[in-house]
Amino acid sequence: MARARTTASPALADKPKTARAPRGACYRHVLTSGLFGLPVGAKSVDWMILSHATHAETFRVTVYRVGVGPKTPVAPGALTLSLDPDEATHNANNVGPGKPFLPGFYYELVVETDSRAILPSIHVWQDHGNTVIPGTLIPPGSFAEL
Repeated sequence: MARARTTASPALADKPKTARAPRGACYRHVLTSGLFGLPVGAKSVDWMILSHATHAETFRVTVYRVGVGPKTPVAPGALTLSLDPDEATHNANNVGPGKPFLPGFYYELVVETDSRAILPSIHVWQDHGNTVIPGTLIPPGSFAEL
């Protein structure tokens, strides 16, 4: 898997290189997964980004926890990443007390990008080894543009 570059220090599996994004960067497209919940047996939530762009693209990814009231960012917060053409990255985070994801809440993945060739997806694992729980995939075509 290619290495993404980031301005934060997330637990990305591919240990991204640092890239600088403009302060207060504004992107042309905002994509949302809509709300999703965690099924019984969820151990990890994995979001993935695939770039089909023709040049390096910088974008921002934020996962929100949603209950009653305002949504709040999940740790580590907004991540500014950059991918070269035909590269991909992902970020898998644990489910459970004291972890980024807690059962009983809804979640939303928001991707801010200048290119619609940045393709996000999400799925939920039943373990920490990429065993996907059937029916949990949210593919790129299901993301809505705000």
